[in-house]
Amino acid sequence: LCSLERPAHGRYCMVTGYDWWDILLHVQPGMVQSLVEKLHEEYTRQSAALQQVLSTRILAMKASLCRLSPCTVTRVCDYHTKLFLMAVSSTLKSLLCPHFLNTPDKSPGDRLTEICAKITDVDIDKVMINLKTEEFVLDMNTLQALQQLLQWVGDFVLYLLASLPNQGSSLRPGHSFLRDGTSLGMLRELMVVIRIWGLLKPSCLPVYTATSDTQDSMSLLFRLLTKLWICCRDEGPSSEPDEALVDECCLLPSQLLVPSLDWLAVSDGLVSRLQPKQPLRLCFGRAPTLPGSATTLQLALRAQGQPKMDHLRRPAPGAPCSRPVLAPRCGCVTMLRSPNKTTAVKQWEQRWIKNCLYPVLGESLAPTPGFSPSAAGHIPRSTHHTLQPPGGPETPGT
Repeated sequence: LCSLERPAHGRYCMVTGYDWWDILLHVQPGMVQSLVEKLHEEYTRQSAALQQVLSTRILAMKASLCRLSPCTVTRVCDYHTKLFLMAVSSTLKSLLCPHFLNTPDKSPGDRLTEICAKITDVDIDKVMINLKTEEFVLDMNTLQALQQLLQWVGDFVLYLLASLPNQGSSLRPGHSFLRDGTSLGMLRELMVVIRIWGLLKPSCLPVYTATSDTQDSMSLLFRLLTKLWICCRDEGPSSEPDEALVDECCLLPSQLLVPSLDWLAVSDGLVSRLQPKQPLRLCFGRAPTLPGSATTLQLALRAQGQPKMDHLRRPAPGAPCSRPVLAPRCGCVTMLRSPNKTTAVKQWEQRWIKNCLYPVLGESLAPTPGFSPSAAGHIPRSTHHTLQPPGGPETPGT
């Protein structure tokens, strides 16, 4: 592909849903920035309805492109995290049920978005009383099964607010979220949902390590998050966070233990190995070797001793990941068998299986001599598990 053909092929893959792996083979690290910008320009030219359909695919394409350059690693983290946030938001909203069957056009999730955008109060309880709480009633077992996803939301909000004093550093993961009104509004909506569910089953709430037993951590984080959201929301003029907000965020690490997030899965796919543009001979059924090195490139294995994080289910820190499986292109690791059998968790898992072009569902990460994805009868095509919202685009095979 010549330099003029790459942007055109990228636009074609974005709109049609075809895989863009062959484009990645022809991209040098110095081309990443310009390609991402041209892809974004083409995305903004589309209609609002089409932009909504393509919102997850454009993020996945940007993430896979930015992986090719060491200068854009933090942007890859932000793209992957935004995809995960959109998936969590759409999944949790889909669980809300109208109290009456003959409801108006708006779903409970749409009403939640509308009310949270209209009411800018920093008190989470005052926002909550404007909602029809009967639409949020779920089975107790379902609420408990969702605790790991709710914990991820709470940890991410705490991490973002604690990183606000360092917002001038674009090298810090999460930097783009601090000025992203849409994502901050999405997090604000989820905090309200979590607050309501916590009244039904307190054990499903995110767990925070606080220095004071009397501190309401959810209220504190919602108040600071709302102030930050008001500074950059789409409906009003954008402004910089005031000094009082920055000072309060500076105090957060002394009030709550800020978690360390598993930002990015380790990608051991072929694209990252072909960046030097040196010839590499591949053979079906055999793991390839790097040129000039006797080290075997094991596509389906992570580094020895490296802890495995279930990127799909987000278990509590320290929870073992038994019989893990990995998709080589994006590096997402998840357990072969689900530890939870509730309908909500199955819905979450099936969304990943449906939208990932290369879920290695039948192979574990047990060291198998000469194992490679091609030996299992698969061709590594997926760049990212795009956990798309309901009604999102289905990515056809190529």
